[in-house]
Amino acid sequence: MSKEKARYFTFLLYPESIPSGWLDKLELIGVPIAVSPLHDKDLSDVEGQKYKKAHYHVIYVSKNPVTAESVRLKIKRSLGDKSVAMVQIVSTSMENMYLYLTHESKDAIAKNKHKYSKADIRLLNNFDIDR
Repeated sequence: MSKEKARYFTFLLYPESIPSGWLDKLELIGVPIAVSPLHDKDLSDVEGQKYKKAHYHVIYVSKNPVTAESVRLKIKRSLGDKSVAMVQIVSTSMENMYLYLTHESKDAIAKNKHKYSKADIRLLNNFDIDR
């Protein structure tokens, strides 16, 4: 388990693994968070399956440098043990990660991924990509 610390993290949430009222529970954590629209039109590479399992991409901004494991444990305490499997440190720029929420990043465009609406991004606790 990596002990590397950072402030910017990303992870996936699957609708069937999160409780009702999950956005309110995320907000109670008290850090800036951005949640993508529901990605339910991502094409699958699996034969016989048109779309990947529906999911949300989440960006989490901690107040101080922390480990990905500490973020994962905080999310699990808030949303339940089955809510999140892996938390990653944002390795690209935050702007690029934010663009990926709607598949508007250069990488997503190159892979011809379905584009989602910016209007459906949910910003919690004053998340501000311009800061």
